[in-house]
Amino acid sequence: MSMIVNNALGHFVMCSAVWCQLISVLRKYKSLLPLVSLIAVPGVAQSESQPAWITDLSQVVITGVEGDSFIYRELMRDLTLEAAAITGLALPMRLPPVILADQDTVARYACQGKCKALGAFHPTYGIAIVRDLDPLKNDLARSILLHELVHFLQHENKLFAGANDCIRWFKREAHAYAAQNKFLRKVQSTTRVANSLTPSCRMGRG
Repeated sequence: MSMIVNNALGHFVMCSAVWCQLISVLRKYKSLLPLVSLIAVPGVAQSESQPAWITDLSQVVITGVEGDSFIYRELMRDLTLEAAAITGLALPMRLPPVILADQDTVARYACQGKCKALGAFHPTYGIAIVRDLDPLKNDLARSILLHELVHFLQHENKLFAGANDCIRWFKREAHAYAAQNKFLRKVQSTTRVANSLTPSCRMGRG
């Protein structure tokens, strides 16, 4: 009888020890739950806030293209991601419409037809680039499109928004040219673009 009691008591002690250990583990993990939630939630939020155009190319609007526009949509997505990576500017939730057009149309986007431009970004109408450019095959043409996408990112991120119109325009141009040259170096192109703009506002005219 004493052997049976001792065995029962031994089992009871073992079970108690296991139970106490289990309670200790549960308490330990319970204390970690807030930390786990803090780590996990930002990841979930980031996933939920990812721009839809990254995976859904139907949201990328491009006109003036001869033939299938899908490869141009892919290019737009890839160049936007590249522009954001080069500049460190946040990705937008939408992309601007893009049109491949004649020189006069691009000039209207850029300066109301008062200048010559190969590409332009307009806050209301989006991006226009000269149709004769071939951004699918030509590094310089791709860099021009990237330059205009940088202007779009600047606008969306309100870069240099605190400056007056002239200073802001000049700083954004210098910033976009720098990004364009970084891109050209990255694709191992020997071509470089030069910012020959002069900030007339420094002389009190802007």
